[in-house]
Amino acid sequence: MDNSKKDHSGPMVLLSAGGTGGHVFPARALAEKLKEQGARVTVATDTRGVKYFGVLDDVEMVIIKSGAYTSGLKGKILGMLALVEGYIQSHRLIGRIKPDVVVGFGGYPSAPPVFAAQHRFIPTILHEQNAILGMANALLAPRAKVLALSVEETSGLKPMWRKKIKVTGNPVRHDIAELAGSGYPDLKGKINLMIVGGSQGAKSFADILPYAIIDLPQAIRDNLAIRHQCRQDDLEKVKAVYSEAGMDVDIRAFFHNMAECIRETHLMITRSGASTVAELTVAGRPAIYIPFPWNRDNQQQFNAEQVEKAGGGIVVKEADLSRTTFTGILAELLENPAKLAQMAEASAKLGVVDAADRLAKITMSIGQPE
Repeated sequence: MDNSKKDHSGPMVLLSAGGTGGHVFPARALAEKLKEQGARVTVATDTRGVKYFGVLDDVEMVIIKSGAYTSGLKGKILGMLALVEGYIQSHRLIGRIKPDVVVGFGGYPSAPPVFAAQHRFIPTILHEQNAILGMANALLAPRAKVLALSVEETSGLKPMWRKKIKVTGNPVRHDIAELAGSGYPDLKGKINLMIVGGSQGAKSFADILPYAIIDLPQAIRDNLAIRHQCRQDDLEKVKAVYSEAGMDVDIRAFFHNMAECIRETHLMITRSGASTVAELTVAGRPAIYIPFPWNRDNQQQFNAEQVEKAGGGIVVKEADLSRTTFTGILAELLENPAKLAQMAEASAKLGVVDAADRLAKITMSIGQPE
């Protein structure tokens, strides 16, 4: 079917997202909601993003060339050339599908399609997942029609943008949103513990956490059911640690049934990217957050601290992460199920369940053809 012919009642919406789960998952959530409302949707991302987006009926996935503007002369030149190539690709894509509105979710791959759309005077919406405006969104914000925020207290905003700001929350996937209000799992049986190193995995989660867990008292270990997501390169090493300790653990490089996993989980150990925090608070699950420490603006630390202040999680800095220290933190929580239940309740109070609906409403109002 030729998408350039607007033979449907709904608008054509181009979603543009960086290649990490933190950018892609909110884009997928919006795509699901827009499809329900009759919109036609195309997604532009990089090769990483395709993996995390998954498959949606009648949603075209387009890989756009991009590159980070890294340090060093060579890195800057290569990054700029990749962005220029992506910009040219984006113009061709826009000429073919003729979108009514383009929604960008941050990250370098999101920039070329949004930039090209703005040059063609197509209305653009930017969504910021974090409480600190990202570099791509900051560059594109002056010409955006709407700047949608996950949290009202977002830093990096300019006073002149005030009229275009809408607070929507951070959209979560439909299957995650359905967990809202489902209740915390019964604590009478085994405690379900899940370890997730983020969409890119986390080396420290493989080097330290399994050892901290096998150091737990035997009575606590016997009462655990564990899922552990780690990098493909670390799978065999992590399996060996648990196996030598006589523990049966579900270890994978990627869990495709994340909604089911979260539903069953009593305690999550994870990074604190904006999408992770949004999903766990919507579901009402307590977590030990270990923020990724190498973001230029320390976004994950800020995300995790907001949950900790509300009582829904505990923050452990990467620099403080050790086998002995983490065993103590974990043992204290696992020996006190009532504390876990309290944290779950506090976490749920932070969740914004209807964020995808809010963003879809804005998108449809701007992109609906006359």
